[in-house]
Amino acid sequence: MQSKFQSYSGLSTDPAVSSGHVSVRDDAIAVQWVFPGSALTCIAKVPKVLGRDKNCATPLVGRETSRRHAEVYLDGPVPLIRDLQSRNGVFVNGIKVSLAALKFQDIVRLGEWIGIVIPFDAKIDFTFRSIAPAWHGGGRLASAIEPARRVAKTDLPITIEGETGTGKEGLARAVHAWSERVGNFVGVNCATIQPELAEATLFGHRKGAFTGADRAAIGYFRAASGGTLLLDEIVELPLAVQAKLLRALEEKEVVPVGETDPVRIDVRVLAATQEPLRQAVRERRFRPDLMARLEGLTVVLPPLRDRREDIAPLLLEFLRELNGGKPPDVDHKFAEQLLLYDWPLNVRELYRLARQLLALHSSEPVLRRSLLPPRIREAGKLPDEPEQAPTRSATQDEEAFNKLVSALRAHAGNVARAATALGISRARAYRLLDARPDFEVSKLRPEGERQ
Repeated sequence: MQSKFQSYSGLSTDPAVSSGHVSVRDDAIAVQWVFPGSALTCIAKVPKVLGRDKNCATPLVGRETSRRHAEVYLDGPVPLIRDLQSRNGVFVNGIKVSLAALKFQDIVRLGEWIGIVIPFDAKIDFTFRSIAPAWHGGGRLASAIEPARRVAKTDLPITIEGETGTGKEGLARAVHAWSERVGNFVGVNCATIQPELAEATLFGHRKGAFTGADRAAIGYFRAASGGTLLLDEIVELPLAVQAKLLRALEEKEVVPVGETDPVRIDVRVLAATQEPLRQAVRERRFRPDLMARLEGLTVVLPPLRDRREDIAPLLLEFLRELNGGKPPDVDHKFAEQLLLYDWPLNVRELYRLARQLLALHSSEPVLRRSLLPPRIREAGKLPDEPEQAPTRSATQDEEAFNKLVSALRAHAGNVARAATALGISRARAYRLLDARPDFEVSKLRPEGERQ
């Protein structure tokens, strides 16, 4: 099975019109083919035939792809895909169809070719590539982080928002590299600092400044002198320490605990958080003046489920890196199943899957769907797999459950905070969760807090 990605050069794509989410115009929507190679098909009013024939609008060469497999076109504002009596069928989100309307982020499979329906913009380079040091992704991720690249060499504050596992520290390291600052990159997770030691941990202390201070320490700010300091999960800092952090940022000096004289600092400070700072301010957990000081630029990293076009090539990249540059072959149904899964822990979870697959199945000639963990293998409803009998009845309030999941992601799996943010009781939140025993809240929490 082919595992390297072809470029977009030579493919037939028409000029784009601006993308739309309500009504779709010619070439404002496309199918980005991500496995086993790369290609792009813009959808227009004129039908475009897909298949292995070289005369197709987008040739998709493969053993399981028919010569004229399917066609895509706009019926008014509605994008459609139609099976042209292919040998192996057309699948949308794992379901075999003869004619189906398409929406953004739908997963399409023709033979062994898998694509994602995306909004098309001619100004965006959709190629999966290295976009930052040790970072790979496509156009959606590249567009999200481009502002950070532009301001990296300035002193403009940057706040990085994103769910757990989206790569906040990775982007912070990239900003440090782009800034060309000569000092060290230092990252600290504020959620792991004991509240009573937060000030000393950040700003340093003299020997004997408090019980247990048997030696002096310079603190994280001075450790990052001349470089970059990442304050991850900054909203977890105690309010009293937030006031001192604000002063340190404004005066560019710190006062170590037990000392009276300030120490000048030269540090680029980056903040990272799983939830918007404004939400923490509304809940009176974060100082508004500190938020104003940090909000020079806010970069929001998209979760993996919102850029599914990156999932298959990213896993192949991880397998390549972890296996000495030689990724194993991957079956197309394996790749399709990856895209059907929601990835609540984002890129971190995908990387761990790559390690698990190589550790458990390195002797397999081809990675197949049956080798995936049950949580991934059972995502979606593929026709050739038996239905799983539920262990409990599912909640009828799907909208409430989906809102709860979003709130839990924003609050790192903290049920009490998620319930408060939604304006519901904790009992109501737990009833919603009890009705979905397949959803594991613990996976949204930081590793040190999991039970």
